[in-house]
Amino acid sequence: YINLPANKLKEFAKTSILNNEALYFSCDVIKQLDSKNGILDVNNFDYESLFGVGFDMDKKARIQTFESSSTHGMALIGVNILPDGTIDKWKLENSWGAEKGNNGFLTMTDEWFSEYMFRLVVNKKYIDAETLKILDQTPVILPAWDPVASFEQ
Repeated sequence: YINLPANKLKEFAKTSILNNEALYFSCDVIKQLDSKNGILDVNNFDYESLFGVGFDMDKKARIQTFESSSTHGMALIGVNILPDGTIDKWKLENSWGAEKGNNGFLTMTDEWFSEYMFRLVVNKKYIDAETLKILDQTPVILPAWDPVASFEQ
């Protein structure tokens, strides 16, 4: 793995999709999933108002406490680019069948991508030379109890 900020991964994903190449995408799919409509949005449900408790952990804290991890893989196949060049949503092809989500597809907001995406497999031709230099380093083998090592499940 190369651990990168989400914005860098999004840049590589956007380039790949614009070149008609889908990507393997792994995420914590159940978090904030509107399964009926196939929408992944951090604002789908207001648990704080319902339970009267704050859910303020950031992604790092959720990973460290095993509250969030990679639970499902899908194909990242689309991106919606606004006129100003920003991205507001992405399209995933799921494996649950056409009766789930929106005919087997999910739409995730860009913010959801940042919070719940864990793994993105990108063809090296879409990765900049500076990032590729990381692959020249000696890899660090994570212990089995490390939260990131648990993503292999």
